[in-house]
Amino acid sequence: MALNQNLQETPTHAHSNHTFDVAEAVQRGELVISLSTMLGCDYIFVSHKGAHELLGNQHLGASIQELLDILETTPHQSMVVGADETANGELAFTRYDYKWENRKVSDVISTSITHADQIDFIRMMFDCSTTCY
Repeated sequence: MALNQNLQETPTHAHSNHTFDVAEAVQRGELVISLSTMLGCDYIFVSHKGAHELLGNQHLGASIQELLDILETTPHQSMVVGADETANGELAFTRYDYKWENRKVSDVISTSITHADQIDFIRMMFDCSTTCY
């Protein structure tokens, strides 16, 4: 289902404490969500300029949970990657590894992607991704 359609629907998820902060940030143009699929894995890219509080340690778990809900994807087939546009216009990629327990995201670990081969692969996946909204 398209992101913009999900953003306009009445929430029907089992997560009654959902805040929809990510959806609101997307609508304000602060975040851009794109998706690329390869070999059964959904690479979810969250593009932004500079640091964004929703991708900070305090909000990261809830933000990833919301992304999975919005895109209606399973956590076992998804990888979330931040694509931060630096001041000089280059992209810096961050992989967000998380555990899935009791139908919720927990224990998120942020890892900067710094190895050249990994950067090349992630850039290829990012370049092939389709904006969801």
